[in-house]
Amino acid sequence: MDGSKVKNILIIAFILTNMVLGYNLYINVFRYDKQDIFSDSSINNLNKLLSTKNISINTQIPKDTPSLSTLSIKYEDLSESELDSLFKGNGLYEVKDKHIIYNGKSDIDDFNIKECTLFTKKFLKKYNFDDDMYLKSTIRKPDHIEIIYTGKYKDYFLEESYMNFVFYENKDFSFERLWIVPIEEKKQKKRVITSVEAIMSAYNQIEQDSVINEIKLGYYFESKNMDIEQGDIGPVWRLKVNNKYIYIKAFDL
Repeated sequence: MDGSKVKNILIIAFILTNMVLGYNLYINVFRYDKQDIFSDSSINNLNKLLSTKNISINTQIPKDTPSLSTLSIKYEDLSESELDSLFKGNGLYEVKDKHIIYNGKSDIDDFNIKECTLFTKKFLKKYNFDDDMYLKSTIRKPDHIEIIYTGKYKDYFLEESYMNFVFYENKDFSFERLWIVPIEEKKQKKRVITSVEAIMSAYNQIEQDSVINEIKLGYYFESKNMDIEQGDIGPVWRLKVNNKYIYIKAFDL
């Protein structure tokens, strides 16, 4: 066999060997079984990492890793005539950069979170604002109570889509709504990273002696441009750390 044929055979063998090694690396490193990352040993390793900054997890670690697509959205933009017809002179409202701001009087007798929350549910139902939303948080401050709702798409939160209520003891309350309207999902779907990977990615953003109180998957629209006609947003993991939120992009790069 002449030298050129030997050389060609060696080159082909070298290429095939690299292909096999590359495939095994892909299987063992990049296409690992998502279940393995939720094993006891993996969770123990995560806790060891978090313990270096005395970070604790006070919630369930979600094990769902669905395939999701980007979502096309737009801001809700109700006209003044639509709002006039909706509110019919009840209270005072204005529109600023697609924010609906309403001020009125409540009929709450007992100034507490439970009664304020019940009022918000009646208010939202009365004005047909009670679709595709969920109660995100309730906050008691020295001089007022805040009730915050967030939009949702299917089973996922949709931020920054929100409705905020602020109540005062004299029965005054304010309502602010900035709403995002989902248009369509893109056809291409990708599997999201696991919640464990999201926590590890957020590690450097979490301060010493913190508590992770919530881990949820959803969509987050970061744009502050109120004039945007339409935009695309991707899924994120949201971690509530103490009283602040950290958002980690959920698609593998």
